[in-house]
Amino acid sequence: MSGFSPYECAKEFAAHTGRSIFITGKAGTGKTTFLRQFRAETTKQLAVVAPTGVAAVNAGGTTIHSFFQLPFTPFTPTPAGRESLIARMKMNSARRNVIRELEVLVIDEISMVRADVLDAIDTVLRHVRHRRGEPFGGVQMIFIGDLYQLSPVAKADEWQILSAYYQGIYFFHSRVMQEAPPVYVEFDKIFRQSDNVFIRVLNEVRNDALSPEAFSLLQSRYEPHFNPSPEENYITLTTHNFSADGINSSELEKITTNVHLFNAVVKGEFPENAFPVEQQLELKEGAKVMFVRNDTETPRRFFNGKIGTVTHIRDEVITVHCPGDADEITVSPVTWENIRYTTNPENQTVDEEIIGTFEQLPLRLAWAITIHKSQGLTFDKAIIDAGKAFSPGQVYVALSRCRSLHSLVLKSPINRYSIGVDEQVVRFSSSRPEVTGVVEELHSAKEQFRITLLLQLFDFSPLLQMARSWYFATKENESSFSEGTIPFVDGICKQLAEIEQVAGKFRIQLQQIIRQTPVDSSFLAARINASATYFADKIETLLRSLQESAATTDNRANAREYDDDITAIFTAAALKKQLITATAEDFSVEAYYKARSLFRKPAFVTTSYSRDSKGEQLKSIHPELLSELVQLRNKISKEENLPVYIVASVKTLVQMADYLPETEKQLLKIDGFGKIKVQRFGAQFLELITSYITTYDIESRMIHFTETKKRKKKK
Repeated sequence: MSGFSPYECAKEFAAHTGRSIFITGKAGTGKTTFLRQFRAETTKQLAVVAPTGVAAVNAGGTTIHSFFQLPFTPFTPTPAGRESLIARMKMNSARRNVIRELEVLVIDEISMVRADVLDAIDTVLRHVRHRRGEPFGGVQMIFIGDLYQLSPVAKADEWQILSAYYQGIYFFHSRVMQEAPPVYVEFDKIFRQSDNVFIRVLNEVRNDALSPEAFSLLQSRYEPHFNPSPEENYITLTTHNFSADGINSSELEKITTNVHLFNAVVKGEFPENAFPVEQQLELKEGAKVMFVRNDTETPRRFFNGKIGTVTHIRDEVITVHCPGDADEITVSPVTWENIRYTTNPENQTVDEEIIGTFEQLPLRLAWAITIHKSQGLTFDKAIIDAGKAFSPGQVYVALSRCRSLHSLVLKSPINRYSIGVDEQVVRFSSSRPEVTGVVEELHSAKEQFRITLLLQLFDFSPLLQMARSWYFATKENESSFSEGTIPFVDGICKQLAEIEQVAGKFRIQLQQIIRQTPVDSSFLAARINASATYFADKIETLLRSLQESAATTDNRANAREYDDDITAIFTAAALKKQLITATAEDFSVEAYYKARSLFRKPAFVTTSYSRDSKGEQLKSIHPELLSELVQLRNKISKEENLPVYIVASVKTLVQMADYLPETEKQLLKIDGFGKIKVQRFGAQFLELITSYITTYDIESRMIHFTETKKRKKKK
């Protein structure tokens, strides 16, 4: 590829550009290897998702629907459909933070992702990231998969809805793909097969262009009554689960040794549909088994797809012998992890959190397996029963699991109908550009990525959108907040609007300088440096303003939402300041990511019962006393290391200031005070109130107090 192999080209696009990429290739060309290597090496904030639970676990990620909180109903790409999706979305602040920090999203097994699902992902990313004008909200997408293998599924009633908006169900039919087509990179070096004749047959099956010669070669492998000896270690690939289960059960019953049951240990969150092997594994000495994981020891004793026979089962210790191996393999349970993505509170990086584990022997019975479950595996010998293939690509998946034509046997004949390829896939694949064009695009994409990062550095519109969303959420619950809250939030919005107004003009200047030929690099650097000082000062002022939040509320849900919003804005602003400052003198992609990796969230502790809040913002007939009560409440909160609302809510403080209780008995009538709280904090509040009464020569108003009926806890 003009100095680059397709693999290297994909790696360069993924690492050094912001372009989305579709990475495809025939079975056995290294797509899974690419994903594993990229996620280990990238400095970008990355998440991996897949359409099914098992695919997600195998890819080391999570499912699309759980990550984006998507419903399983069809999505319609209309304004009403988008509004409905966003309205139904129940996404907590932690997940929103992950999505906002995301730079790369990998979707594995993209061939199984429906067009409407991809448009739904696009809608969520644009909304949560406050970048509605950019495909996928500005996230770089990496799509990995082979469209000639397993295809997406739409039931008849679902397609009846979707057909009004889409020409087909594949991911490339989505609206967002029409708006922003990805770079198309096809891996062409096959590692699984070395038999050139077989590779040619596979290519013809894959492309639905089976020649008479290739068809004859396949038919020559048809042996319906083939019955190999156990020592030959053939595995049967079938189209349906019931067929594979039936063969395995029947063969296991023929063995007369004792049955041993091995139960998986499931901890935390690990959904049943993501179990990588059976929860209860039934084995006997003499059973044919297949390893479903690669060995982590060195030298490697087994790999995913290696077949052998159980030789001994003693005291939960299992040994397996594989043909050609001198030594038996002692098999121990291994652990699969179910992860979710979180943001590290210290540096705002996207981290993987293990939320559940599944521990089981990495084995499954191996007289038969479904074609679907065989995807990604390699077999030395296989019997293929694909006569009932029900979807395009199944026959190709089955055939491509084998190393050579002579290592497979057809139990049912291959007919031309069963190897049909969807014409829509053929048309899309024909759009693949010439390799020289991809390399030329790579050079321009790298420069465009540098420019994009630079312009994003001085783009405050996402921050402004976050602040405006915060304002509207707070305004909606205005009555539960203290008097100065809305003006405070509005002031933050105005500060950001002023910063963005100046930044917008500066971005225009940058684009004008960049468009010049040649670019005046020294002038560009000088403008960046000068502007960095200006914007860093503005952000510092904004950060100080945010720290002066005086909001108070006794509604926990509203407080949590307010605190999450202000913290997210503070953190995003602090990160932007660090990036601008660190790259001011010599902006580069490398400097940007180094500064990003070094970011540590500055101290920012806030609560809507803020310790800095002023009592005079609350309404009371004794405002001075109320102010002193708030200060005392905050002092106790700090000393006892308790949230302020645990010590005394806003309602409690106002009632004490208005009605002036003088005794513990009277204090018990105040909302929020029980016997334990009176014993713990009552004396300090009563001392302050009594002093106030004496100083101003006034009387308690407790005789006018109407006690709120307190709920009794059920015993």
